[in-house]
Amino acid sequence: MLKISNRLCSFAQSNRYFASNAATLSKLNEEGKEGTFEFRVKYYRDGQHQISPWHEVPLVHSNNKRTLYNYINEMPKNSNAKMEVNTKELLNPIKQDIKKGQLRYIKHGNLLFNYGCLPQTWENPKLVDHRTKHPGDNDPIDVVEVGQQVIGRGEIKQVKVIGALALIDEGETDWKVLAINTDDSNFDKINDLKDLEKVLPGTVDKVREWYKVYKVAEGKQENEYALNGQPIDHAETEGVISETHQHWKDLTKGNTKLVLE
Repeated sequence: MLKISNRLCSFAQSNRYFASNAATLSKLNEEGKEGTFEFRVKYYRDGQHQISPWHEVPLVHSNNKRTLYNYINEMPKNSNAKMEVNTKELLNPIKQDIKKGQLRYIKHGNLLFNYGCLPQTWENPKLVDHRTKHPGDNDPIDVVEVGQQVIGRGEIKQVKVIGALALIDEGETDWKVLAINTDDSNFDKINDLKDLEKVLPGTVDKVREWYKVYKVAEGKQENEYALNGQPIDHAETEGVISETHQHWKDLTKGNTKLVLE
């Protein structure tokens, strides 16, 4: 196990931002054998300098008529290995989650959508979200990418935010941001929740139901939702993202601390 000082030292690198374009990432490298404890997806700049995708990939890609965010895809659509940007390991590679000494797979079944997170965000477990009345889950904010493509593990895409669902997972706020990536054929057609329902009917219902019941197969209770399970619109979602970005800033400046489990 890494020492706590090593686990947190990547925070000190948070000011070593590369240019505000994720394309400057010149290498994405998988190390170790997939399906083992050693497997990692690591990010590099200039082909040799490993960087933290959580801390060094900018949150905002561009901010013109509509903000586009950089999105880190952790789990491709149709997969079930629970992969995540590991916030407690040096330089935060993507690795498979471990529970009770075993690699974690989602027993409910394969994902219906691409799944990942927004860099430079953090849901603070020491602060109660004023919308949900529950504290954060100690992770970057989650994204459910609803496009038709299968996005590769570790890929960074630019996405437009559509809305969000306020999942309460074991007593913690676990926002699920709905977004669509710029390469998707429906990108220009979907700008808000009404468009999403028109172009891809039932998408919000499918996401809401999936995250409500997906842990039942693990012997746990169904998850709940704040806000009566209703999604917030893209404008309010961007407010949530802004807040979690500020929480991340507080974390990297040492104003608060990551909870090490």
